[in-house]
Amino acid sequence: MVSAVKWETAVSSGVTLDISAINSLANNTMSNASSAYDNSVSANLNTLVLFRLRTQFSVAPSDANPTIELYGSRSINGGSTYENDPLTGGANQGHMHLDSFPVTKVTSAQEIIIGPVPLLPLHYKYFLDNQAGQPTTTTSNTLDIGIMNLEGQ
Repeated sequence: MVSAVKWETAVSSGVTLDISAINSLANNTMSNASSAYDNSVSANLNTLVLFRLRTQFSVAPSDANPTIELYGSRSINGGSTYENDPLTGGANQGHMHLDSFPVTKVTSAQEIIIGPVPLLPLHYKYFLDNQAGQPTTTTSNTLDIGIMNLEGQ
């Protein structure tokens, strides 16, 4: 019988999702899909994920509440096919919308962490939608994930 649920390990970091299009991502534009993250039975089976966005703007964001939106696409057949890509430019896709990165109206580098978001034993791809009012810089924009698990004791 489980008497307590505790964190199994600290957040493991260093998993950068490859989304080259988040450099110079125009306002009101969706990025291309990230590289796939395999959380299937044959791979990781992690339970929770944090997302870290590192971003910068050449011109300070101008929207009233500037954000970069995070969307996810899932595959139930081992990564062969995924849900349709989310629509571009601020159209909330309901179940595909995972969270929002609130960005600050500055030109200095920003690091924002959101989550945790639950992970099912599936394959995932992620998208970013720039709703900040300005494009991101041409370099140094990354999306990383940190994985966490719970353990019954």
